[in-house]
Amino acid sequence: MIKRLIYSILIIGLISTATFGLISYGRGYRFNFQQKSLNPTGILSVSSYPEKSSIFIDNKLTSATNASISLPPGWYHVRISKEGYQSWEKDIQIQAEIVSQVDALLIPTTTSLRAITVTGIQNPTLSPSGNKVAFIIPSSQASNGATLTPKTGIWIQDLVTRTLGGRNDPKQIFQTTGSYDWQNAKLFWSPDEKQIIMTISKVEKKKETIKTALSFTTDTVQIFPTDITTTLSTVFSEWNALTQEKLNNQLAPLKNDVSDLVKNTATNVRFSPDETKIFYLATGSAQLKEVITPPLIGSNPTAQVRKLEADKYYLYDIKEDKNYFIAEKKNFPDPQSLFWYTDSKHIVMVEKDTISIVDFDGTNKKTVYVGPFLDSTVFSLPSGGKLAILTNFNKSDSLPNLYEIDLR
Repeated sequence: MIKRLIYSILIIGLISTATFGLISYGRGYRFNFQQKSLNPTGILSVSSYPEKSSIFIDNKLTSATNASISLPPGWYHVRISKEGYQSWEKDIQIQAEIVSQVDALLIPTTTSLRAITVTGIQNPTLSPSGNKVAFIIPSSQASNGATLTPKTGIWIQDLVTRTLGGRNDPKQIFQTTGSYDWQNAKLFWSPDEKQIIMTISKVEKKKETIKTALSFTTDTVQIFPTDITTTLSTVFSEWNALTQEKLNNQLAPLKNDVSDLVKNTATNVRFSPDETKIFYLATGSAQLKEVITPPLIGSNPTAQVRKLEADKYYLYDIKEDKNYFIAEKKNFPDPQSLFWYTDSKHIVMVEKDTISIVDFDGTNKKTVYVGPFLDSTVFSLPSGGKLAILTNFNKSDSLPNLYEIDLR
């Protein structure tokens, strides 16, 4: 009887010890044989694109992505490298019993270009969703034969890549043999992408005046467009109201302090594609109050900036209640030269003859492309891993084309 009792007690003790060990191990505790003690650790979870990149911690090769690494609490310099790509680096804080995540995008050292259009185009204009681009083929570029459908007019290219690769052919929505001042024509998408307006302006004494405004639906080919010159201001006002309504709906779920600040002290407000972050330009000084107190455990360790200054671009992470400085307006006077990359984790920066990508917290700015591109026409393609530019690699008197830059 006593032996059975002792045996039962030993079994219970072993089970309890094993359970405690498993729970402690799962929480990040590791036994230190030198100190003969159970010490807490944290977990560094590292993923990257491309995968199987080398992980260096404090300049020591430790593992390859994707991996989870146990580390004692403290600060570590993490570098992720792969041959043919620019390295990613960041200081990461490891906390006891906490998983710290790293998701690195590695940019190729050399990128490839492929033509999206081949006819020579003017004024490519991205749709609000970023899934389509409208452009003009002027009469000087179109091959209009007696038996051929005129190419002159307005075209729409679907930018979404098909399942098996490639894209649908562009479709024409305005077909004409008439003479238009294409050089001074501009295209505008409606918020619902069902309508495109083409305006033709004249400039006298440095003042631009719209002479003609024509309206087109985006689902059919039209030969005789609708002239809306006299009602253009009303149409634009309605479109602006719809755009503002959409922004208000996006801001509605946010805490009042954040929502009010964005509405009253910011402009060029743009939500990330997944609507978890906000990119904006501050128009005045303000203090962004903390919404989540204390800060989330294991959140991004990059130093944030909550005291806003006018004419500076910032990015607010809604989930973590963190605000990061990105750039000064004087370096990017055109707000369109800063925009979201499709993964919602990076901002694309367009400077003179240079395109870069930076992490959403302002770290790891990497050059994507150095070379000629026109009119600052750069945008992110919806399928991911690619940007589009407008450039001309042919003779100087020919019109440019859209090219995709492959970042994979």
